[in-house]
Amino acid sequence: MDEDSLQPADLRSAEEFMAALRALKARSGLTLRQLESRAADRGDVLPRSTVADILRKQTLPRPDLVAALVRACGEQDRLTEWTSAWKRLVCEDPVADTGLTDTDDVLSCGRQTSPPVAESALVHHAGQAAETGPRRRPLVLMAAAVLTGAAAIGLLLAGDLTTSQSRATGAARAQLPEILPVKSAGSWARIRPARPTGLCLTAGRERSGRYRSEVAVQRPCTEPGPRTFLQPTAGGLTTIKWEHPVNKGMGCLTILDSGPARGLVEPQDICQTDKDAQLFRIERYSPTDQGYRLRRALTDLCLGIRDGATEAGAEAVQEPCGARPAQRFLIDLIPQATGPD
Repeated sequence: MDEDSLQPADLRSAEEFMAALRALKARSGLTLRQLESRAADRGDVLPRSTVADILRKQTLPRPDLVAALVRACGEQDRLTEWTSAWKRLVCEDPVADTGLTDTDDVLSCGRQTSPPVAESALVHHAGQAAETGPRRRPLVLMAAAVLTGAAAIGLLLAGDLTTSQSRATGAARAQLPEILPVKSAGSWARIRPARPTGLCLTAGRERSGRYRSEVAVQRPCTEPGPRTFLQPTAGGLTTIKWEHPVNKGMGCLTILDSGPARGLVEPQDICQTDKDAQLFRIERYSPTDQGYRLRRALTDLCLGIRDGATEAGAEAVQEPCGARPAQRFLIDLIPQATGPD
């Protein structure tokens, strides 16, 4: 795409929109670090890792991230053009993967509901009555009365059905676990097993020595280790990223499905938003207990501390979700203006 002639109004697909964003970033001549800094100067949160994730994809990002990126690239004067193009494309493709939920009050798309069926029927029959003349008026009036009564009964039944459905939906939603509220740009965090106190989920070694790479274990929070960054994705899921304390490299916590460390969790350099082994639903542990459960995406498997151990060095391991104290984690969100590289 020609970097010198970016016209958001001419974009016709999500792929073109993302190509235009990449061209916009290239035209700005700014590095990811500089974009993050410029966004922070404007009061926006735009971590470098988020920008990198956005520009790698072919699907539309959230509108707040688009706006932050456009402003950081120096296109503040054309922000309306970019946001209008985003909205137009989402309206043209209602199933576009934007990371929004049904309750996000962002789009109306100009949709209008049609008149109720009962009302249309009454209007139609009223027109027929005008054409039949005085001799058939009693019959027409009787038909209209019947239709009106039927419509009223139908509306009452529909109202009862809607109310019942709403109550059922509300009850079902009330039973769903609450998701950890992480802002769309991500957040630094500290993950601590609920027991014992003073331990954090951090990097360590598998105790038997059969696996030599770093894995997730519980160790004293006072010991040095990687920083944790929570990066939300679509569908209420989250990637858990570790920033290396020395080289500042990032890795996504990944549940291992094979080999001698099967079921353990290790940081891997390549993050994939479609890999369920790297995606977690961070849901409230229970309505009465403080803390969260780390559920693997699309499964009934959760992270817990192996064998419910309370000593330092015990590994985090994948196991069936349940009311196990070792599956309860306390998560502290750490407010910071900048995200990881």
